[in-house]
Amino acid sequence: MKKIICVSVVLMFLLSGCSSFSEVDENKVKDISDKITQTIIDSVEKEIDVAEKNSAERRESHKIEASETGKLEIESSVGDIYLTTHDSTEVTIDIKITARADSKEKSQELVDSFNYSVEEKWNTVKIDTKLDDVNLLSNNNMQTELTINIPKNIEITVISLNVGEIIINNTNGHIEVTNNVGDIKISNSDGSFNLKSDVGEITLNSCRPSSNTELKTNTGDIKASFSNISGAQTIKAETGVGDIEISTPDDSSYEAEINEFMKDKTVIFKGNQDTKIELKTGVGDINFK
Repeated sequence: MKKIICVSVVLMFLLSGCSSFSEVDENKVKDISDKITQTIIDSVEKEIDVAEKNSAERRESHKIEASETGKLEIESSVGDIYLTTHDSTEVTIDIKITARADSKEKSQELVDSFNYSVEEKWNTVKIDTKLDDVNLLSNNNMQTELTINIPKNIEITVISLNVGEIIINNTNGHIEVTNNVGDIKISNSDGSFNLKSDVGEITLNSCRPSSNTELKTNTGDIKASFSNISGAQTIKAETGVGDIEISTPDDSSYEAEINEFMKDKTVIFKGNQDTKIELKTGVGDINFK
């Protein structure tokens, strides 16, 4: 799992030390952010290498008939989540539970005693792999990796994750994701997207937004390539520290308002202005085309 460390507090301290916002050097702020992040990542990875020899894991699989199900809910503490759509009426869930502790025996004990839930209730498939023990979460010595396949009739997906990557492919409908620390990546999907990450990148590749879409991260880049935006009423993207890169097809129709760091607001009109686009960075560049 890719490790991403929060540097927002440090950046806020640096920004608050300036007498005016115009005095902030964008390149210096982002350079300091990158260096602090990389230093902590290196330290964490070394600790993981040491603990790897004492790790233990447990793998399990589940299938749920979901031909009449319209919603998927996932709650998890630590671990990557992979989601895609398949030609079946079942939801299939593969879970890998990993623990790292001071000894092999302790790791195995943590893995064997971990409880989670998978159920279908009230037209919703619910998957809960949260760590109830605060010490396990704070020490980051347990994680659950989820690989999930869903049928096409599921039109609402809601995911809540504390630490880890979320990767979604070929999934349509309303997708709502809240991630505390980690990237959100979606490709080849149609629907309305409500994606929020405290620390992490948000990436959409060859997606077709509809209705209202909002992409927001406090620290991280936002990159989106849309293959069609004709079904979208609004598209909003905002990052506190990071760059925004958005591309739309040549035949797109929109009114785009761009609020870029240290620059005056820009408004771009194209076609009948069917889609309202708002892009905003606290510290970072915007590339819109």
